[in-house]
Amino acid sequence: LGTITFEKSIPSLRNFVENGGEIVAVGAATDLAYHLDLPVSDALVEMNDDGEVIPLSGEKYYIPGSVLEMNIDTSHPTNYGMGETANILFNRSPVFELAPNSAAMGVKPLAWFGEEAPLKSGWAWGQSYLKNGVTAFEAKMGKGYFYAYTPEITFRSQSHGTFKLLFNHLYK
Repeated sequence: LGTITFEKSIPSLRNFVENGGEIVAVGAATDLAYHLDLPVSDALVEMNDDGEVIPLSGEKYYIPGSVLEMNIDTSHPTNYGMGETANILFNRSPVFELAPNSAAMGVKPLAWFGEEAPLKSGWAWGQSYLKNGVTAFEAKMGKGYFYAYTPEITFRSQSHGTFKLLFNHLYK
């Protein structure tokens, strides 16, 4: 219990990871990637007439509590036992775009949406904005790693298909 603050918590978390720790963030907690200055950005944005980057409006994009399909990098140890695709519960989940230099900075995608519309069950308005969006990534930070999983991979019965994405970290 407590309060996470930018001034106290973020430097402590950064120090923990850079000295060999691992952080696994799920859902909204993946916003920590921005505070750790990782080379990622929000994929669900657009440029307005003034040249400002703004979130997509509800008229253009809205996906509440639907099942979507994402692609999985099966060669990565954290995805051991997963198939090439996985159905996930997506409830206004974050979606990342990796910076062009992200690979050189130690950031690797672990899961992403493909070229096709990912909707499997439910409804999705503007799912074309998800095209190639990253839903999970690994970031090397010093001696440690930060892992981000934007969908709720532990949500109720949905976790049966995605629990390995979390529990594989316990076996390392």
